[in-house]
Amino acid sequence: MDFSISYHPISEEQMREWYFDAFEDIGVCNSLEQRIPEKQLKNHSREEVDTYYKDKYKTIIQRSRELDYDNFNKWHGYFIAVAQGFFENFYFVQGSALSSIIDPEFHKAYATDWKDVIPSDYIEDLQVSNKLEGPFSAGMYLNPENVKKLLNDYKNDTVIKELLDEQFEGRKIEVLLAALEYASKNNQGLLEASKVIEQKEELFEEPACFSNVFNCDVMSAAVYTSDLAAKFDAIYKGAGE
Repeated sequence: MDFSISYHPISEEQMREWYFDAFEDIGVCNSLEQRIPEKQLKNHSREEVDTYYKDKYKTIIQRSRELDYDNFNKWHGYFIAVAQGFFENFYFVQGSALSSIIDPEFHKAYATDWKDVIPSDYIEDLQVSNKLEGPFSAGMYLNPENVKKLLNDYKNDTVIKELLDEQFEGRKIEVLLAALEYASKNNQGLLEASKVIEQKEELFEEPACFSNVFNCDVMSAAVYTSDLAAKFDAIYKGAGE
């Protein structure tokens, strides 16, 4: 996959609070307190930043309310991930996805059936899978128990370690492990999605993000920028520049 894959720590209760309740009553958006990192307040007051992101959040929820897709992953699943980024840390890598691991036993062991998580009104009669359906899609969800299990197995099972290291090559595995550690510490599950955030193809250029980019963990950007710098370095050396 040649697009960004993000990982969002979130529990079933938070899915309900941050997405489904707001979907039912968009007025809920005004009462929820979003996560605003201090670094966002250097040039603006908290009131200004709160107003901006509440408006952005409401726009996202309203956009979802206007859709009528037949695919859960590309509708509610994706918008749950976007909503999460207004309230919590999230992480991203370029092109590496848990749901792209081919081994069916891996999926059986760690993927949580969406139908066990989502209210029936939001998933009934829709196509649904535990894999990314291209860009702008949710993929696999690991419930809190499976987050802890995957972390433990990575540390103690060489087969699982090799599977993850192969899919998340280089320092990308550090990003995934950080997301798993964060979710485990806070007793959250972990939601995979594509193109919630889109890093640009130029070094240090501001990324595009449908959520709050300031809630993206800094390691994600550091690893992406480092990989991109190495790519440019190889190109320039190959061109003799």
